[in-house]
Amino acid sequence: MSASKAKRAEVAERRKNAIQMVLAGLDYETIADRLGYASRGAAHTDVDRALTSNLSDLKKEAGKLREVQARRYQRLLAAVWSKALKADTDNLKAVETAAKLVDRIVKLYGLAEPDKLDLDMSGVVTAEDLMEIIRTAPAGPGDVDA
Repeated sequence: MSASKAKRAEVAERRKNAIQMVLAGLDYETIADRLGYASRGAAHTDVDRALTSNLSDLKKEAGKLREVQARRYQRLLAAVWSKALKADTDNLKAVETAAKLVDRIVKLYGLAEPDKLDLDMSGVVTAEDLMEIIRTAPAGPGDVDA
């Protein structure tokens, strides 16, 4: 059974106040005491849930906005595409416009290759590491003892 509108409003208000108190620097024990939570852990859990819910809502809204923007770009691209495909030097502007729109669509969906490579060397295996692995590996079938 879902909570009543009044109860949901009460919970939302308490969560809002709890988040404001966290931002103000109050500890969870104080927040629990002032807002009537059963414990500091309960206050922490409720704040965490509120923040998670807000992030989820923001992601949904960002997704909707991304889709609207993608449709706009696609409509503009459709308007210039046929002009861009003609083998005519007068259509260079249409080609440039189409290329820019495609680039924006690619970026919007995160399809572009990264501009920089992240070369995290923390997991690199050295030649010495490989030699140690080979030396300590158990002999398999068909291996000949030297």
